[in-house]
Amino acid sequence: MEEPAETRLSIRTLIPDVRVPLSVNPVRLIAMAALILLVAAFLPGSRLWRTPLDTKSRGQRLALTLALAPLTVWAICSILNDLSTFVPGDFHNPDSYTYDFNQYDHVAQALLQGRPWLDLDQAPGLAAAENPYDIVTRNNLLAQDQKPIYWDYVYWKGHWYSYFGVLPAILLFMPYRALTSLFHPGGYALPTSAAASILTLLATVAMVLAVIRLLDRHFPGISLASTILSLIAILTGSNIAYLWCRKNFYTVPFAAGLLFVMTGLWIWLGARRVHSVGGGTRRWTLADGGGWLHTPGDPKPGWTLSKPRVFLGSLCIAATLGCRPTFIVAGLLAIPIFSHEIRDMMSSLRPRPGTSSAREGAGPSPAVSATLLGTALLPLLLVAAPLLWYNHWRFGSALDFGNRYQMTVVDLTQYHPHLGSLPRLFGYYLFQPLSTKGSFPFLRISPAPLNVWHYTEPGIGGLLVTAPVIPVCLILLCSTQVRRNLKDRNLYGLTLLSIPSALLVMVMDAYLGGFSDRYMIDFAWLLALVAVLVISSCDRSGQDTLRKLNGTAGYTDRTDGPAGKPVSFLLTLSCLVSVLLMTGYVLVLLSHFETSIFSTIEVWFTYL
Repeated sequence: MEEPAETRLSIRTLIPDVRVPLSVNPVRLIAMAALILLVAAFLPGSRLWRTPLDTKSRGQRLALTLALAPLTVWAICSILNDLSTFVPGDFHNPDSYTYDFNQYDHVAQALLQGRPWLDLDQAPGLAAAENPYDIVTRNNLLAQDQKPIYWDYVYWKGHWYSYFGVLPAILLFMPYRALTSLFHPGGYALPTSAAASILTLLATVAMVLAVIRLLDRHFPGISLASTILSLIAILTGSNIAYLWCRKNFYTVPFAAGLLFVMTGLWIWLGARRVHSVGGGTRRWTLADGGGWLHTPGDPKPGWTLSKPRVFLGSLCIAATLGCRPTFIVAGLLAIPIFSHEIRDMMSSLRPRPGTSSAREGAGPSPAVSATLLGTALLPLLLVAAPLLWYNHWRFGSALDFGNRYQMTVVDLTQYHPHLGSLPRLFGYYLFQPLSTKGSFPFLRISPAPLNVWHYTEPGIGGLLVTAPVIPVCLILLCSTQVRRNLKDRNLYGLTLLSIPSALLVMVMDAYLGGFSDRYMIDFAWLLALVAVLVISSCDRSGQDTLRKLNGTAGYTDRTDGPAGKPVSFLLTLSCLVSVLLMTGYVLVLLSHFETSIFSTIEVWFTYL
């Protein structure tokens, strides 16, 4: 049928061609083959279970590098794209707040110019308002479309500030401004998304290295299979996937805090040195004893701590105060990590009558003990003092961090959280059920309603739901044999302290901040660390090595307890499910924040 040009036709029915042509996607095939090989590699009796972890092996180091390469390439490509396409700006909706996600660059510019406040305009009526934090007052100003009133910025005495930790601005944004000012007046702004990618990549690498060092030191002979399962547990259970998918200024303090925590733990775990009976100094391992595995009657090897490593590790932990203060709870982990040293220092400072503080060559002198204590505590003072001065510079009080003056959904100068909402917030953080849908990726976010008002955001699922390896390991921790294995490796205290520390941070986040997926990062890594310790303690290869050491040390041999094929299968299955759920979690985040990437991945699963 032919019609003249520009004729309008009425189309009432449209039937698409249901015959989709065959398309071979190499990336999709490689991903499917990799998944099949991964499952086969963890079958009982496979080579991964028979091969021990060897941090000196070039092959294992290469394998680790190749495993981290995709994340590194993704981060680098993202950073280069952000640097080349970034245009600083803000977003204003009529009769609403102004959204500016360049807080850290504004702070960097202010510090470079020698002032504490941000060089930002303000709504004319805001400075004249009797109480600019009052919700009714702000709503009236917004109704008049007075702008700008910046969302989630601090407003104090006619100036704008940022209540986020200042350290990322000092370490990244200020140097970038200063460097680019060499060829552009005033320099360029470092994109917040690029900074988030840098910090998240470094935090991921630091997390992997910290776990590997922990296993290398305390679980000699542990299999590669258990090592990989431990890495899966920490990567899925720590909720670090959120940081990879959500690259705005909210990500920066969490990624920076996690980076400093993991780097600090990695340095601390390498601080101990043991003096061999035959002379010389080497790194500490379980075989060296550290005070709890040595042949009776043989001279006990003395220990020393590398003061630079203790100092640098403590400095990294203290640096979290300038990023995300909730991570400072990691400092408590020094107690179980250095428990032997602490006991020896206490005994050297207060020796019993008739005994020598340095008997059997173990333990430092009182002067050395005082030096080590100062080395561990000095970094806290070096970090805290400038931060407190910075608070006084901005708000006139060293203890005023400015978070009460932020422009958010409530007047925080008058708001007091209701304790009645805490039980339900705890439930959301830990047990919020998954919400499914009929289309890819088959998961979706769901609201988090409360009986009384408290800030909440929609979530995908509670930590113990999206990372089932954690509850499985918490159940296995009830086993007598698992606890005994942890005690033999001097890790039982670290395990027990991590759980209440995580719950304490969760309570603080729920009370002060409400519920948000990103807040899980504050405490999830502690529970994931417990999962790492339990998985490692159930490894049969590590137990065999420990029994050999115990046999030479005069210990009685013990049974395998829970270790074996059933428990190995359970842990492998829980880790695999955790990976699948984390993948779904990532896809849901990408569908909201990185739609182009999500659309590309969606095609792989929805078209033949």
